[in-house]
Amino acid sequence: MILPVESATYYTGSGKVQENQDKRELTHHDFLQLLVCELRYQNPLDPMQGSEFGAQLAQYSTLEEVQNTNNSLRQLLFLEGAALVGKRVSLVGGEEGVVESVSLGEDALTLSIGGSEYLLSEVREVLE
Repeated sequence: MILPVESATYYTGSGKVQENQDKRELTHHDFLQLLVCELRYQNPLDPMQGSEFGAQLAQYSTLEEVQNTNNSLRQLLFLEGAALVGKRVSLVGGEEGVVESVSLGEDALTLSIGGSEYLLSEVREVLE
């Protein structure tokens, strides 16, 4: 079970403490700081096994790849929406209009049609 992170504060090494304002996810830096802290304060009589350390490094690598994949998918989603600019579309509610602009929010692509905002998922058909 993954618990939400309310905030992450870390020491930068320059005498300044910074706070991660994105309260929904840990960054690469946060993960590495946790790993280094765990290594630094481990029990010298019972140190971390090599297999445990390897598993944590594999988790870090997986986290990085998942974030890269997510960024690539966001770019593809934006390109899909950008290809609709200037095209006439039919929406699920029966409205029709020309896509004026697109914007990629955190979770969804929004199309501006006739001064109103619609989600890409509301497009039923591209007419032109």
